[in-house]
Amino acid sequence: MKMAVARASGVFIRLHPEEKELLRLNAGIRGLSVSDYIRQNCLSFHLRKSPMEKERLRQFARIGANINQLAKWANTYKRAVEAVEILVALASLEREIGTFTAAEKTEDEA
Repeated sequence: MKMAVARASGVFIRLHPEEKELLRLNAGIRGLSVSDYIRQNCLSFHLRKSPMEKERLRQFARIGANINQLAKWANTYKRAVEAVEILVALASLEREIGTFTAAEKTEDEA
């Protein structure tokens, strides 16, 4: 088991009260501490998943499981009209998820 090494160095910056509040607000919106927010944005690497990201991943996993169940059902009953409708709906969902994930990537890069 790898032990984490504690951070020993600090950086001090002076901010106007409004700047400090904005920093806290932006960090809070992303579910990060101010320190993690600064590290992530200034050092250009992703430190860890925020609570919002973790919840999004859980939701995607649930959606994916449901889609897989529907796809399995549709493939089992390929000849039924309902199966064709489900396959069309699955294709639509796939397009929507692709659009959503592309928007998320764009948002994360900003």
